[in-house]
Amino acid sequence: MTGSAPDPADRTRRFLRKIGADEAAIAARAPQVVIELTAARLDAATEIALALTAVLLVRLADFAPTIRIVTPRDRTVALPRLPDTPLPDALVTAHAGFTSASRITTAPTGHCDLRLVFNGPANGISINSAGWTVAIGHRLDGTGNGLAAAYAGVLAAAEAFKIIIGAVPRRVRPWRGVASLWDNSMTPVIGPPVLQLDLGEHTWVGAGGVASATAWALAALHHAGSRLSGHGHVVDDDVIDEDGTNLNRHLIALMTDLNAGKAHLLAGLLAPCGLDLTPQPCRWEELAAAQRHPALAAISVDDDGVRRTVQFDMPRIVLNAGTGDQGGYQASGHNFLDGACLACISRADKAVSGPEVSLAVRLGIPLETLRPLLNSTDPLPNHVLAITRLTEHERAGIAHLPGRRLLRRFCDELLLADDGPAVSAPMLSAAAGVLLAVEIAKQSLGGAPSAPGRVIRTSILTGPHDRWYNQRHKTADCQCTETVYRNHYKSRWP
Repeated sequence: MTGSAPDPADRTRRFLRKIGADEAAIAARAPQVVIELTAARLDAATEIALALTAVLLVRLADFAPTIRIVTPRDRTVALPRLPDTPLPDALVTAHAGFTSASRITTAPTGHCDLRLVFNGPANGISINSAGWTVAIGHRLDGTGNGLAAAYAGVLAAAEAFKIIIGAVPRRVRPWRGVASLWDNSMTPVIGPPVLQLDLGEHTWVGAGGVASATAWALAALHHAGSRLSGHGHVVDDDVIDEDGTNLNRHLIALMTDLNAGKAHLLAGLLAPCGLDLTPQPCRWEELAAAQRHPALAAISVDDDGVRRTVQFDMPRIVLNAGTGDQGGYQASGHNFLDGACLACISRADKAVSGPEVSLAVRLGIPLETLRPLLNSTDPLPNHVLAITRLTEHERAGIAHLPGRRLLRRFCDELLLADDGPAVSAPMLSAAAGVLLAVEIAKQSLGGAPSAPGRVIRTSILTGPHDRWYNQRHKTADCQCTETVYRNHYKSRWP
């Protein structure tokens, strides 16, 4: 033991530094910021969205606002790690030990910096979901499934977070719009009902912050009436650290879970929901060989080397999610034969020699080819642009951009290796985790308009947009292009 009090604000503090915010000023101002969460009535989707918003805000700890909750006292659905009491009481009980628990209130506060309206006639920003569609600031007809409701809660928490942090040097803007999780369009595509999900044989690679949000969303989906089934393993050798720094983003862990194994927490949460998962408190490479080839691998580790290792152990399907230090998050889906495999895009740990090397990796062209062009007032030559691993849309976006402006254009995407502690905010890990749950559900249902190599990527500081979905192509130097590897995959998964 360190002898100090648990500090669930630590990783959020590091995130604020990364985006250029003054964390001391924000911590001093946060209790005076009032975020009201209101609903005239509760149904399953409303309660999931409102509760997840509140959970994410209270886990900001020192940076949490005053959270005023105006809802009926009667609950409609069981929610992960919250007792069956009126929602404000349940939140306070679950977050005992957080400095922010005392900032939850049902009393009039005199003023309101942001009112989030989950249903009912109150004035404020409406938070809605219908089927697979979510909306902020727009009305939708219908009721959202548990996954859309959870993502609506994430987006609502992100809007509140922007109010708390105020202006920062990096781009921050409110998000008002509609997004469908079924086809990742900016239109209200409802998609099919989610009555039952059979995940079959599957393995969770990582059970940390992102995976905890995935598990939270799947458990909420189950409690809202969807039947879950499946079996497999949860692989993670880590524990909820005794300093409590995991607790800002590990949604299924409480102060009473310090030193608990993350794999056991996740498997235990999902067992009553119909998923028979065996905790494996070890590293992926320590698994028995027979356990390293699941039909489905759900990956959320923060190590690209591990991601590539899992991909080359050749699960039939790989679903992946992760976050970046600047507020970005993404989810992706892969098989080995079509489109980019996960090893094609999981290369951040190779970019350790500076931004020029990182940009060469991002573009997929040799550094010696790129470097002379970075001082040019001319765009990339057509023959160089043609061999990049960018999408057609990305190529068009830089076709007329002077070479000397390329580093600035891609600077937010260049991730240099960082051996320091994890950087995150509660809604950042949750955003990636809920999108991973969405990908798992769509894989189980089938029929979603998506293809291998898909990447959904955006930021909690901005929000979904009409180009957040992309198809990525294979990287020329990846082993997934080699015949011997492709034939091995085909023999394993005929």
